[in-house]
Amino acid sequence: DRKLAAGTVPAFRSIATLAMPSEPDVFEAPLPDISRLQLWEDIDPLELGADGFPPTLEDTAMSERVVTWLRIVWPEGVASQVAWAGINATLIAQRTRVLNEILPEGTGEPDQAAALSHTPVIAKSVKLMVVPPNDPAQEWKLIDDLLAAGPEVPAPDLREPPGRTPPPPQPSKVFALDPESGRIRFGDGAHGMRPPVGAKLRATYDFGAGRDGNVGANAANQAPALPAGLKVLNPVRTWGGAEAETITEGEKQITRYLQHRDRLVTAADFETIAKRTPGVDIGRVEVLAAYNPTLARQEPGSAPGAVTLMLVPKYSSIRPDAPSPDQPFLASVCAFLEPRRLVTTELFLRGPQYVSLWISAAIEIIPTSADPDSPNSAAVVRERVKRGVREFLAPFHADGGGWPLRRTVSQLELMAVISRVEGVALVNKLVLAAGDGAEVITVPLTGLQLPRLDGMEVVVGGDPLPLDQLRGVANAGPTTPGKKIVPVPVIPPEC
Repeated sequence: DRKLAAGTVPAFRSIATLAMPSEPDVFEAPLPDISRLQLWEDIDPLELGADGFPPTLEDTAMSERVVTWLRIVWPEGVASQVAWAGINATLIAQRTRVLNEILPEGTGEPDQAAALSHTPVIAKSVKLMVVPPNDPAQEWKLIDDLLAAGPEVPAPDLREPPGRTPPPPQPSKVFALDPESGRIRFGDGAHGMRPPVGAKLRATYDFGAGRDGNVGANAANQAPALPAGLKVLNPVRTWGGAEAETITEGEKQITRYLQHRDRLVTAADFETIAKRTPGVDIGRVEVLAAYNPTLARQEPGSAPGAVTLMLVPKYSSIRPDAPSPDQPFLASVCAFLEPRRLVTTELFLRGPQYVSLWISAAIEIIPTSADPDSPNSAAVVRERVKRGVREFLAPFHADGGGWPLRRTVSQLELMAVISRVEGVALVNKLVLAAGDGAEVITVPLTGLQLPRLDGMEVVVGGDPLPLDQLRGVANAGPTTPGKKIVPVPVIPPEC
């Protein structure tokens, strides 16, 4: 009757280095070492789902069958969902194999080209065989740029100084491929070999079906290559199949690409390219030129050669109103920006440093009916005020921007924001405090600091709620000032 609890394991095999997925992906959650497994038995119903105990299952029969369980923790800044969890699974790829497609014979002319009959071609799947007359078949290799290929007739480099070992020759039996059009190009003799006259050309390759390869769940239910008695089924839909980019879509990217050339030079380049990082949802990118966050009392402009990016994720499961990037988030952005930065640029990636704010306000509302469903009732206006202040202090907005860096939070400005809320007639008083401090008029922010509203209370008429009550601090006398009261759930031994 004793069962094992596997506890919490990360959803990524290498949290510090693995980039976030830019599309649905498959991850393995290996079981922890046996030394980390804990025993549990005779669990009180109120304990289920708490701490290291397994969650509640409505099906009693299934609950009795539980042997172990896993809690998957996703990194911050990713709005991830689990579509399916199971065992005996593998990855499948949508592709069709073409065997020994006959291409036009070699002409011996420079820059000969040929076209494959099926597109789009999966580039790394192409295997090209060249059979010269009266010679055995040769496999030519795919190369990114024919200008990097060697000559078909090796020749010494006369520019090499005497006594120096020449570098190894570059391969010449190569070809280049445009996967979208399926066009194969050969060299001109000086850069890459020309197919001999009369040579037979055969290509074996895979091609995709584009958007037609995206099928629904349980659609892939046949596998002739599997042994008898085994069945196959796709529990989730397939993804990733897409048509080639159209000319219109490509033209839209020309202007932006000509501006930054995929290089981090101007502040606009840093913001634009950072937001293109695949796999992460960035709500805000703040570029601080000539700023080094590791140096004390520095301001932007005082550290030449250094650039700091303050990144605010769009999602957070812990504090949705004040998201902070975690290590996988920063690692993904860093891996994307590193090859695009200038050698002379020292790049720093940081999250915001939130400053805790407490606000207590007393307002007067425009007289209205006593109906609680009225658009200007006391309850509706209070929630409207809280929502307005939170949006005013938000670290980022859906349409861009957010609370500016190094901008002081002012009591008078907050009162002006509240007074503009619909249904508010007058702001009697507003109390502002930062952290555990006393009431202040302003809260100055420096460096990468942003405001975070940890508590707010709005009352109609009278005086604002005292700060101690807002924070949950009891007046315990002069010997224990500032002691916090934290409610702790207690499971009674008997009901």
